[in-house]
Amino acid sequence: MSEKEKKDLSQECEELKEKYRELEEYAKRLKAEYENYREEVAREKRELIKNANEYLISRLIPILDDFERALNQKDHEESFYEGVKLIYKKLLNTLEKEGLSKIQVGETFDPFEYEAVERVETDDVEEYTVLEVLESGYKFHGKVLKPAKVKVAVRPRKKDEESPDKKE
Repeated sequence: MSEKEKKDLSQECEELKEKYRELEEYAKRLKAEYENYREEVAREKRELIKNANEYLISRLIPILDDFERALNQKDHEESFYEGVKLIYKKLLNTLEKEGLSKIQVGETFDPFEYEAVERVETDDVEEYTVLEVLESGYKFHGKVLKPAKVKVAVRPRKKDEESPDKKE
C-alpha cells in the first residue's frame, strides 16, 4: 500500500470518526429532548387532572354548603328530609351536567350494565328479566363506572336438578 493510500485511508478514518462523534452527540441530544418531552407531558397531564378536579370540586362546594345548612336545622324531621332530597337532586343535576348518567333499567339483564346480586326463581316473567334495582348504576360519557346491582328472574329448577350433591 502506498503512502498516499495510507494517508487517504487515515483521512477517511478520521472523517468517519468525526461523523460518528457527531451522530453520537446528535443521539444524546435527541434522547435528552425526548426525556424532557416525556417529563413535560407528564407534568401537563398532572396539571390537567388537577384543574379538572378543581373545576368539579368547585361545582360541588355549594352542595356541601347545602348539606351543612340542612344539618344545622333544628326543626322537624320532614323539613330535614325535604332538604336532603333537594340536595340529592342538586348533586345529581350537577354530576349529570358533567357527563354522569344513571343506568336506565331495562327489562332484560345486560351483563355490561348490571350486576346480578340476587336470583329469584319464578315462572311469572321471562327469564333474565330485571325484577328490582338494589343499587343504582352510573355511566360517565357512556362508559360504565358502576353497574346497577339488580335482582334477576331465572327459571325454577326442576326437582331432580335442585341439589346435584344429594344424589345417592
